[in-house]
Amino acid sequence: MKRFVLLLLALVSCKTAETRDKPAASPGVDPAIYYPLAVGNSWTYEYTPGARRETIQIVARDGPWFVDDHRGRVRADSEGVRDADQYLLHAPLTAGAHWTAVQNLVVQHFTVSAVDATVKTRAGAFSKCVVVRNESPLPQGAGKFVTEWTYAPNVGLVQVRTQTVSTRGTQEQSRLDLAAYRVQ
Repeated sequence: MKRFVLLLLALVSCKTAETRDKPAASPGVDPAIYYPLAVGNSWTYEYTPGARRETIQIVARDGPWFVDDHRGRVRADSEGVRDADQYLLHAPLTAGAHWTAVQNLVVQHFTVSAVDATVKTRAGAFSKCVVVRNESPLPQGAGKFVTEWTYAPNVGLVQVRTQTVSTRGTQEQSRLDLAAYRVQ
């Protein structure tokens, strides 16, 4: 019996040491931090090419949804931040995390490609940004179309870049940069 108790104590201490040495699983940051939702919040973006500016403002709340002045609907829930069609940011926000959405009968694949990016726009420099990447194949195997959304904590969407990647190289198609913002 004494031997059994010593063996049991040895096993329990080994198990405890093993658990203590393992790093805790990181759940990532709450996606809502990267998309502040409140009536009155607004973001002004500058599009390239063309240097056209447009402001989007949250003007109302409809239950859990925040409605903007462009008829967009966004909400935060336990899984992330979503619009009416898909998750824009999905927990966990850790590098390599991914999710899918179906748009026009095509499955879209989203991947968190960075959680510590730094971006500079007309509205300022932003650090600890999350970058979400989507790649879609171009027709006839000509390459892929890549979209990257960059979100800054407590600010929201600060940049969107689209580009085509083919055997001839990478070509930027368009860019949306945050020019000004007001968040509560």
